Amino acid sequence: MVWIWSLIVLGIVVGATGQGQGTDTTGSTTTGQSPKTDTSGAPTTAASERTPETTTVDPYTALDKTITDELENILTRYERECMGNSEFTRNLDLIRKAVKMDKSRLLDKIEARTEFNKYNEQRILIERQIDERIEALNNILPTQEPNSYCSEFYLKQREDLRKAKSLSNLEKLNTLLINKAICTIRDNYDDNDYLY
Repeated sequence: MVWIWSLIVLGIVVGATGQGQGTDTTGSTTTGQSPKTDTSGAPTTAASERTPETTTVDPYTALDKTITDELENILTRYERECMGNSEFTRNLDLIRKAVKMDKSRLLDKIEARTEFNKYNEQRILIERQIDERIEALNNILPTQEPNSYCSEFYLKQREDLRKAKSLSNLEKLNTLLINKAICTIRDNYDDNDYLY
């Protein structure tokens, strides 16, 4: 009884793996099917009928596909963020051009990705610093007397920083540096205080 189950399991395994071909005593291949012939009338074997199950991809082609996919992901991710920022738009346009390049220009694609990543890291860092300064101003403003010089000073800083997000990275950095200043004018000075 055990040997019957062994044969059944063996048949299932052999059938599933496609290794059910054997040779009979005459040396011909047996597959359980009638032999097929090609256009010349010669019999074909099952091995010649098969197409390769896996194809090997040239590593250069695979790398090109990976880089192109990364570039397309950059476009998808940042397409809406670039609105109103001409420098950001220019950098994304370079990525668009790189996506259209063929695999012979793989180095140009890699360079475009690297340059965009450098630009984008700098942009994100500066915008994070701008957001932190805006948050600090939001905390300072409630402590100021309404319509005072310092209150207006900080409101103008906050507005300038909000507008800066559509500027180039260099202009953002300059705006950030200018708007880190602290109001040093005292609004409520005493008339008896004289500067000598």
